[in-house]
Amino acid sequence: MRFSDDFIRRVIEANNLVDIISQYTQLKPTGGGLMGRCPFPDHQEKTPSFSVSEQKQVYNCFGCHKSGNIVSFLRDYHGYAFPEAIEWLAKRASIPMPESDRSKEDDAAAAKRKKIFEVNRLATVFFVEQLARTRSDHYVRQYLQKRGLSEETINAFSIGLAPREWDSFVTELNAKKIPLQIAEEARLIVARKDGRSGHFDMFRDRLMFPILNTMGEAVAFGGRVLNPEDNPKYLNSPETPVFEKKKVLYGLHQTARYIRSEDQAVIVEGYMDAVSLYQAGIRNVAAVMSSSLTMEQSRIIKRMTRNVVMLLDGDQAGIDGAERSLPLLLQGDLYPKGVFLPGNKDPDDFVRSEGAEALQQVIASAQDLLFVVMDRWLVGYRGEPAEKLKLVDKLKPILNGIPDPRLRELYMQEVAQRLGAQLPWLRQALSTTGSSENSFTAPANSSRGGPGNQPQRGSSVSSSQGGVRREAPPAAGEPSQIVLKGAPTAELTAMALALKSRANFETFSSEGSLEWFHHVGVHKILTEAISVYGQDPERFDRLASLLVSSVDQPGLLFAREFSGPKGPEEFDSELETKWLKDALKRVREGFLRSQLQKLRAELATDPSPEKLERLANLQKDITRLTKG
Repeated sequence: MRFSDDFIRRVIEANNLVDIISQYTQLKPTGGGLMGRCPFPDHQEKTPSFSVSEQKQVYNCFGCHKSGNIVSFLRDYHGYAFPEAIEWLAKRASIPMPESDRSKEDDAAAAKRKKIFEVNRLATVFFVEQLARTRSDHYVRQYLQKRGLSEETINAFSIGLAPREWDSFVTELNAKKIPLQIAEEARLIVARKDGRSGHFDMFRDRLMFPILNTMGEAVAFGGRVLNPEDNPKYLNSPETPVFEKKKVLYGLHQTARYIRSEDQAVIVEGYMDAVSLYQAGIRNVAAVMSSSLTMEQSRIIKRMTRNVVMLLDGDQAGIDGAERSLPLLLQGDLYPKGVFLPGNKDPDDFVRSEGAEALQQVIASAQDLLFVVMDRWLVGYRGEPAEKLKLVDKLKPILNGIPDPRLRELYMQEVAQRLGAQLPWLRQALSTTGSSENSFTAPANSSRGGPGNQPQRGSSVSSSQGGVRREAPPAAGEPSQIVLKGAPTAELTAMALALKSRANFETFSSEGSLEWFHHVGVHKILTEAISVYGQDPERFDRLASLLVSSVDQPGLLFAREFSGPKGPEEFDSELETKWLKDALKRVREGFLRSQLQKLRAELATDPSPEKLERLANLQKDITRLTKG
């Protein structure tokens, strides 16, 4: 759904940035705002340098230089896409989502999804409470102790316990008068089919792992067996109206901020793998819902990083998973690496037996996933013509699916060398239709995605008209961007200072002129500022915050370089006024020189007395300005 600018503005204005950030760091009043320690995991500090302005609804860290508004904070801390952030904030402020062209069937489906989310939330609380009530000598506590999981980690992932009884959760639902039909559709309970009426619990005597979407809502559950004689070892929720396993990565809600700060995602296969790595301090981790990644999961990861390391089990399932994941990661424009753990250990076993430092070294040694997979294919390779053709047929959908031609060319050079083939021959072989009997292809309608599901990549379209430039059609719900890239420094300085306070904006209004600003993006922002200031000065204070999500480089909206290193308490209004006037002077000089250049070009074909007089006046204005 694409949200209107009015709806986005209403949602942002209905939420308080201070309330959100206060959940993650303690803020104390200081000078003109609030200060606290930076909440982002890649910036560990002892002296608070994280500034939040409640009046402007923006934040800025004087240490790591992260800045933005409430939407950018949710993006960087939780990994929310823009539409997810707006939807989450709308729910938090009890603002109804905008009406669309939905049918009655769509409305009914949305209502059902809401009820399933609620019963999943209830189930999460129920399982967590069941675990909390167990004694220290209970077998589930002994199991958790054996796995080395701390209370902090257990709480972070809301790990719980499904009791042994057949109908514990059914009883809980009846006590709370929750319709059993909703819990059945959520696949939390099952209707009896042995001729008796009633329901029984889907999960019994299992350690429970809630599966959350990126917005922190429980969409499904995974249950690990506690009795070794029970099967299966892991029991997972079937797909429901709120859960498609190809679109979810386990643990991502807890780890998105670490993935973004590390600029790397470590991908594992199991819930316990992800939890164990998190416990060991390797927190930029997430787990797939099957043995390989999907195209949808690749797109989710790309919102946070393009660098992916897959920790692969050394068994055949791990090898098969790597082969299936490789083309989807490359088609998703990611940079995948991979490593098979020694001794056929899974990540959980390895980190508990060898330690976090050893696993960090293994991750650092990860090689390009294409060549990790290819090395498996090259076992016993003798370079015979038929072998080369078979391998090229396997590589064809992988290499031809890489969207970046530069990366594809580098891969082809390396592949040609490893195959002992000439690069021109390899290029021709990849473009020639041959036997594909032995080639790897993902089914077009496979849940793992693949070439059949990959949208066509069109050429990027750029337009500077109206200050809007699109590299590609905006994602659903994303606002059109105002491009500030390439704007003159003087214009950016004047703009940032003018937006910083009403006093500065009044200086701008009395000293400057909008026509001096020739950069389309800067001109568009200042035009909006003039309009807002004239209509509602109170709303002007939050203008920079409201514009953050619409600007290609949000940091340029904030004049942080004009604040002291300790934050807003060092604010100097007189010095700032001087800087603003100096910036406006440079902007005007640039404007006059551009007018002078244009006029000289016109004089070459039309040397009229009027234009000659204008030329002389412009030169005088520039001289006075530079000497003044």
